[in-house]
Amino acid sequence: MRWSVADKIDDIFASWGAGRNVLLYGPPATGKTRLISQLFQSLQEPPEGSRGILFDPSDAASPFSRPKQPITIPLPAKVVWTTFHQSYGYEDFVLGLRPAMDAEGTRLEPWAGVFLDAAIELADDDSKYNSVVIFIDEVNRGNAARIFGEFMTFLDFDYRDGGSVPLPVPLRQLTFADGASEQLHRPGGASTTIPDGFTFPRHVYVVATMNSVDRAAVPIDSALARRFDRIEMRPDLDALAGHWGLDTTAIPTPTEDNLETLDPFQTAYLLLDRLNVVIASDLGSEFELGHGLLTPIPATVTPADESEQPISETDAWRSLSKTWDDVLFPQLEDRYSGRPEQLMQLLHVDTAPPTGDYAWTLRASKSGTAQARALAPVRTSELPLDTIKRSFRWLAR
Repeated sequence: MRWSVADKIDDIFASWGAGRNVLLYGPPATGKTRLISQLFQSLQEPPEGSRGILFDPSDAASPFSRPKQPITIPLPAKVVWTTFHQSYGYEDFVLGLRPAMDAEGTRLEPWAGVFLDAAIELADDDSKYNSVVIFIDEVNRGNAARIFGEFMTFLDFDYRDGGSVPLPVPLRQLTFADGASEQLHRPGGASTTIPDGFTFPRHVYVVATMNSVDRAAVPIDSALARRFDRIEMRPDLDALAGHWGLDTTAIPTPTEDNLETLDPFQTAYLLLDRLNVVIASDLGSEFELGHGLLTPIPATVTPADESEQPISETDAWRSLSKTWDDVLFPQLEDRYSGRPEQLMQLLHVDTAPPTGDYAWTLRASKSGTAQARALAPVRTSELPLDTIKRSFRWLAR
């Protein structure tokens, strides 16, 4: 079943309204970053009197507009974007000390990170904002538990101002005197002090993305994960059908008798479906391939308007084969690393078409006297067109 972007936005606002943070979770290329980037843009400057966000998938340039879906956070909202990575740390997100030089020498000055600065913003009587939304892309590419540190507690709304058990914010790095901290620098050049016993404001919201498959990522621990509502972002075949203008009811069930009738878009649609079913069976659904991996294939053979140049069906086949070489197959190699037999089974190496050349074969010596249970290297985009068609149609069955 196709998931709706509007429904995902509704889910995000529902979680925020219930005092929960949001984690968008799924395989790469399922639209996680795209969704939150468009939400980020929509929340930056909401028109006065707006009541919500409307998603219009037919408007590729500006798919979000106002109003429709109720917004459950106080407006106006300040929005902040950050991306976790391996060098990102507590000092960037919460509180760090940076060296400063003056006539008396070098000293360390405190600087507020993204999360602490959001709290300071809402505690400022002169702020024009009533809430802050922090967008975190690739939350598991950094050591999230270390980045949040003791501020992980304040992801739980119960421990914020107005919660059931509000706790004072631990700021041991700061020096306090007469009930206030030393001067604390903020992003943008401003500085402020924090009162002793400061509690974390309620209306700071977090939405983060996390890839389910990333060998370079650090898994987030359970203490952090349970402070988020997880919203799954699955591969969406219907999104591809919409992108290519396919009538999914007209796509036949592939058999040896009707393979020759499949056009490149039907073939790509069936190909992603079959690959993901096999991957889910072999490795688990979190290893599936996102539909976004196939969107580089041109959207239509017939242009939507006269300003667009039509592409031929041949060009569409060539685009499919190049997308396979550059995007899809490297993903498969990564997923099936150390499982060569499963990969060869996935590619129908031992059950090739009964006639004609097939793209994926076993490696053999040039003399033909030695053969290995390993794939012969191939770039499908360099093969004859008939071989490309036969190979991908057969692979999609």
